[in-house]
Amino acid sequence: MLITPITQSLTNEFSRSSTDFLDQLQRRVPVVGDKALIDLINGVQVSQDIIRYRKNRGFLGQIFDKINGSNHQRQILLDGNLIAGQETLYQWVLEVTDSLRISQVALQVTQQSLLETRQAVRQIKQRLVGQEKEFNQLIQGLSQLHKQLNVKFQYLEKRIHNLEVRVTANEDLERIFTAWTAGQTYTKLPWTIQVALVAKEVFSSAVLTYELETGDTKRFRPLLVNKILSSFPDLPKQFFGLADVLDHTWQDMTTQDCALAHALLEVHSLPQQRLFNVPTLFSLGKTLELATLPEDARPNRPGQSAVALCRSQINAISRTTDTREFITTIIEETANDHLFIMLRG
Repeated sequence: MLITPITQSLTNEFSRSSTDFLDQLQRRVPVVGDKALIDLINGVQVSQDIIRYRKNRGFLGQIFDKINGSNHQRQILLDGNLIAGQETLYQWVLEVTDSLRISQVALQVTQQSLLETRQAVRQIKQRLVGQEKEFNQLIQGLSQLHKQLNVKFQYLEKRIHNLEVRVTANEDLERIFTAWTAGQTYTKLPWTIQVALVAKEVFSSAVLTYELETGDTKRFRPLLVNKILSSFPDLPKQFFGLADVLDHTWQDMTTQDCALAHALLEVHSLPQQRLFNVPTLFSLGKTLELATLPEDARPNRPGQSAVALCRSQINAISRTTDTREFITTIIEETANDHLFIMLRG
């Protein structure tokens, strides 16, 4: 086998420009590297064949080869193959070694970078796990704080609303009471009728709203009682019979005022269930009702007849009372009756 043209060309080129040319040529023609390796193997095989032939030739054969010159030609061919193969092998080994060294350095750098990256990822993961726990704790804390603040806000809103309602109720009470004590309302009526009408007006205002929303019935009812007692010191101080004060009530009014009071405090149209809770108001309203009857049909003492009807048909009621008790009873019955109407509706 002869030295191939590509092998001879590579040998000459390697002698001129070392491994750089091989790199450039291989980048230009990628199959050159593979061809060089194949030629190297072929050259080694040729050399092995020549050496094997020379070993097998006998003495006469060797003399004949020397006479005709074929031995010299084989030697030249062998030497050329060996030189070309060694040069190709040398350059190829240099290239492979350099590539391996570069690859090992790159692999080492890459491996180190990957190790650092993996360590960084682990650290980030650990930090993220810790941050996730802290975040969950923060969420739980914020959720609990939100619930607490919500409860407090609701409590404060309720207090503010109750305060607003109370202020409005107090303003209504003061407005109604001031107008009454100034002589602007309920003039020329007996004090019993005035107390009943004032209580009716008060518990038709924001005072009733306050009691509905707060359930507090102890703020304005005693306050109204005390305001009435302090504003009218001339009211009776001693005990008196309820029938007697009711009879004096209708007798002290004109026919027109008696009819007006009866229209405002009438109890005839009230359901039985409401009447059970207002025995004093029933007695007062029934007195006015009997008093407005024609004289020939009117009883001699409408107040006494009203108390008797109340005790027999509605509820037990005391025959004697005093000013504080009477005012307190009128206010309590009026307030409770209005609350009953609102709650039932």
